[in-house]
Amino acid sequence: MMYERVIREAQSPGDRQAHLDVAVLRTRWRELSLTGAVMAAWEARFPELADTSAATA
Repeated sequence: MMYERVIREAQSPGDRQAHLDVAVLRTRWRELSLTGAVMAAWEARFPELADTSAATA
């Protein structure tokens, strides 16, 4: 839940960097309860997340 909140509500890139671990985010990406629009925006910005999604789908 903390990752979902940080993704939705962080005020700056520094907030995200301080609270999100890249390896955990990649591992748990498909388990997060985010809207399709939020997931699409993040996957467009971070293609490695989209690759992770396709691999686990």
